[in-house]
Amino acid sequence: MLFVSASGYAKTAPSGSKSSSKAAQGPQPISGPVSGETYVVRKGDSLIKIARENQTTAKALKAANGLKGSKIKAGQKLVIPGSQVAAAAKDAGKPKTKSAINEELAAQYISQLRSENEVSDLESQPTRLRLVEAGFKLLGVRYRRGGSGKTGFDCSGLVKSLFSEFNIDLPRSSREQYKQGEEVDRDKLEVGDLVFFSSGGTRPTHVGIYVGDDKFIHAAVKARKVIVSDLNKIWYTMRYLGARRIADLWWDDTETAPEEP
Repeated sequence: MLFVSASGYAKTAPSGSKSSSKAAQGPQPISGPVSGETYVVRKGDSLIKIARENQTTAKALKAANGLKGSKIKAGQKLVIPGSQVAAAAKDAGKPKTKSAINEELAAQYISQLRSENEVSDLESQPTRLRLVEAGFKLLGVRYRRGGSGKTGFDCSGLVKSLFSEFNIDLPRSSREQYKQGEEVDRDKLEVGDLVFFSSGGTRPTHVGIYVGDDKFIHAAVKARKVIVSDLNKIWYTMRYLGARRIADLWWDDTETAPEEP
């Protein structure tokens, strides 16, 4: 429990009020610090000491009070930031981890995808958009030749794994995946279509999933992880082979499911 006389908190009240009378009688117990609470600096205080007593940080105190340095003097009033302010100030100078960066990227892509397709929540989205969102959440997962799990993917393994999440069974290799569905022209690509590339000849050696805005998500060998790339980059333009649309991914974009064979 903190006390006014011990912590240096100053509570102002009208002269002659009941609270002023109580303050004159002796220290009164108060609850823990909240955002905007005022602390009166005492002799011997330092920012670090005040921060420790009030469960915040010196950096947060500086930010909340517009202090450029660490010098304070007795009688000076300081605003004690709330826990959220303190946490933000504490983390402000920390470099972001790869995981945090990937999460931010995923959130950015997902938000853009929902906005462009005029849907606000996961449940109202068609399967192909939910599949792409699931792909965004794998951004940064490492590339692993032959991999098809969250510990690592190669390009066709990523595609197969994502489609499997939505009960759509695709072959394992990009060559076999290229034989699935129907062919789609480059200028008619839609979210969820598979895009294929070849490093030479007419057989695909790489595959990704189109996410809109001339972008696709894939497990990239050179980047050694799952990333989003631009179809208009010269490497992909020169090696672009074609695209395929998997009908099963589109059934709930219409009001009827595909007919049974």
